[in-house]
This record gives sequence, structure tokens and C-alpha cells, in this order.
Amino acid sequence: MTVSSEKQSMNQEYSLCMPKDFERSRNLLQQVYEKQVVLEYIFTRGITAYGGIRVNNRGFEKEVSVKYSIDQWKTASVIHAYHSIFYYDSNTNLFQFKLTITIDELLLMLSTKDSTSSILPMSISFAICYAVHEHKFWDNNYSRDYILEIEENTEKRSKSILLDDAFRVQIAKDYRAISHGSAQAGIVCGLKNLGGTCFMNSVLQSLLFTSPLTSYFLLNEDTKNISVSNEIIVNEYLNLIYLLFCKKYAVIIPVPFKQIIGHMQDIYFENQQQDAHEFLLFLLDYLHEDLIRIKSTPIIVDLFHGTYKSTTTCLDCEHFSVNFETFVCLTLPIPLTSQCTLEDCLQHLNEDEYLADDSRWFCSECQRLCNGKKRLEIYKLPKILIIQLKRFQLNHEFNWIKNDTLVLYPVDNLCLQQSCPSASSQQALYTLYSVINHQGSLNDGHYTTFCRDNEQLQWFECDDEKIKYCNSDKLDSNSNAYLLFYIMKNAT
Repeated sequence: MTVSSEKQSMNQEYSLCMPKDFERSRNLLQQVYEKQVVLEYIFTRGITAYGGIRVNNRGFEKEVSVKYSIDQWKTASVIHAYHSIFYYDSNTNLFQFKLTITIDELLLMLSTKDSTSSILPMSISFAICYAVHEHKFWDNNYSRDYILEIEENTEKRSKSILLDDAFRVQIAKDYRAISHGSAQAGIVCGLKNLGGTCFMNSVLQSLLFTSPLTSYFLLNEDTKNISVSNEIIVNEYLNLIYLLFCKKYAVIIPVPFKQIIGHMQDIYFENQQQDAHEFLLFLLDYLHEDLIRIKSTPIIVDLFHGTYKSTTTCLDCEHFSVNFETFVCLTLPIPLTSQCTLEDCLQHLNEDEYLADDSRWFCSECQRLCNGKKRLEIYKLPKILIIQLKRFQLNHEFNWIKNDTLVLYPVDNLCLQQSCPSASSQQALYTLYSVINHQGSLNDGHYTTFCRDNEQLQWFECDDEKIKYCNSDKLDSNSNAYLLFYIMKNAT
């Protein structure tokens, strides 16, 4: 085996894990006030460890770092932890870190290990330093250091929550899954709000109820061999969806998923309110990239991608140009009125846009800038149609304002044949299965979700960790609807 191929296989052959006797800090706040810094949690994926560190807020100028060693402190390395959230009620801060053992470090440990031993005697020691003003406070597990053990995967492949019972138990611990004591409505699992993360929870609940996507992840043979080493987002999404769908848990705390996506995209690192629509597009894009890279599986394209047809016509010579563009979400403006229908919003989609003055179009036939008109229509409908109702816009003072117009949307028979002339009557018929709602203003709002279980034909209202039954009549007077999820009636 060449050095490069050996390095490529290392992520699957070895993994980090916490010692079996490791326990989370009990009486966390009491320990934080006494020690000033405490390792709140840690979880591992492949040869990477993710953790959260809670510190007592002693000042603005503070720095948290993790010092670790691969050779029993003969040498040491330092990584920085980054601020995630300030807890006003306890005056404490949470910092998060990501510690990845490099392939070179792993190869070095392998070269020095006892070759006569049948047990892999490799581990990493680490301690946490909190520097504020001129003081340094340490959490080194009461002078014993924290230990990350390196274990060899005898099957030479990454663990999967679909195949490995022990790994399944560990993932449930990582998400601090709470078993069904007092059952949620319909045995649906809730997601705890981590502080401004309702945007993420609402999207995850809607995607969970997207039955073709969930079935693909839980039942398709391809997903059983997803590698945690290279497909971070898709692997963690599989872990999360399994816990939500298995009907064993009432609530899970999605810290691992949130921290991993935060390391992939900075705006999701800190616990702040974000736009659910933008997060949905981000997540689907990353899932698509991961799945294409590992299995050449275009499931995201097959389900969510539609096509626009844009026709631009010269008003001088009537020459026209046609372009096609992919869309994942159909964004519709809302008329400025107290009440309208979804069909009213769709009518604006096919209206001609006139191009004049600074917006004139370059006509290849006239070889100059000309007045023109542009018409947008749907050329190909997706199996899963996501509609964004454009509720937020800038006013003349460049402040974001919200349009609270009540938009009446059909539940069982949305027909888009008028918006997509190329579609047959069967292809253009949709059924609603989820709605993401936004209450409040842009800067001070809250997301909830209405979801329908296709098996039970029952609607649920998901408000983070709280799940309750919902009568479909509640959807008829819902002025907070922001994202509508429809499934094509003949979708397979």
C-alpha cells in the first residue's frame, strides 16, 4: 500500500472515543463557579473530537484553549476554542472546539506502538486552559488529564448507526436522547432549542416528514456505508434522522449536529437566530454534494430540483432568447392586502417584466441595447415543491419589515398546471405535508412547524421540543406561514 492510499484509509480504520468510565459534569454551574472552567460535553466522529467548554464570565478579554499531547506530554499542541453563546441567567459562556488528529500524528503513534501487543496502546491526553485578564484557570480532570482513546475498527470501515448497536447507543448519548416517559403526541420526537435555533429545528422537522428523503436515508443500502471521515454533514444528518424517526425518544438535544454544521459554515456557529429558508438551502446543498461524492446519488436533485424557463423578447425586432435555470424553492411575492390566496401569489410569477432605461437588454439580432420584456415560467416541476412566501422586504428607510398578510393555501389539491403549461394534470397536482411558520419580527421571531404524518394522516404542531396534535382547521387561518412543503401526488 502506498503512503497516500494508507493515509486515505486511516480515517476508516481508526477512531477516537472517550473512555467508558467518562461521565458528564454533574452540578455543572456549581463546578463552573468553583473551578471557573469545566468541560461540559465531548463527542467523537472518526478521528475528530468536538467539545463544549463552560466558563465563568469574568471579563470581556478571555481566551479558551485545549492543550493536547500524543506522546504523554513529551510534546504538546494547542488549539483554540471559539465562543458560541452567553448564558445571561447564569453569567457563563460556552466555548466550542474541534480537535482532529492529523494523519501524520496517527502514523507517528502507529510507528511507536508496541507491535507485540494485541491491544492498541494509543491515547491522547488533553487539558483545558481559560485565560482571562492575567489569570489562567485549568480543567485537567482533577490532575488526571482527559483521555481520548484511539481504537482500531476491525471491520476496516466507519461505523454506521444503521448497522452497529453499540454505536447507536453512543449516538443517543451524544444527543442526550430522552426516552418516552411522558409520550409526545403520536410518538413524535422533539428537538430542544439551544438558544435561537428554532430555525434549524423547524427545517429538520419538515425534512423528517419528507417521506421519500427519510426513506432513502433509513432504508437504502447505499446509506449504510456512509463514511464519517469524508461525509461529515450527511453522516450526522443520518444519525439525527434515525434518532428522530426510531420512536424511542421524546426529545433529543441536537448539539452534535449544530456544532458540526457550525464548523462548516461560520454563521451557524454561534447560537443566534437565522433564516429558516437560507438554512434549508444550505443543508440540501451540502447533503447533495456529500451524496454525489460518495455514491453518485442525485436524490436531492430527483426530489427537490425544478426548472425555470426564462424568455426575453426584444420589443424592436421580436427576437427572443430562452434560458433555463434550476430552482429548489419557489419564492413568491405577497400582494399588499389583508388576505389573499396562494393562487394570487402564483399569478405574479408569470407576469411580464419590462426591461427599459438602465435595465435594457442586449439584443443579439439588433446588436445593441433594446427595450424588452421578460417572462418567467416553470418548465419542470419538482416532486417536492417548497414555496417561500416572501414576507420580509426593505422599506424606504432600509429597514426590514414583515408582511403579515393571511395567505390561504390549499392542503390537498394544489394545481400548478397554469404556472407550468408543460406539466400534465397529474404532474401538476400537489398535497401539503409541512408548513414552517414565523411569528414576530425579523430580529425577534420564532419558528414552529405544522407536519403531517402520511401513515397516520394526522397533523402535528412542532414547537422545538413540544409536540402536540393539530387540527387541520388551524392551517386555514395561519397568517404566519413562511415555507410550504408540497409533495407531488404521483411521486414515488
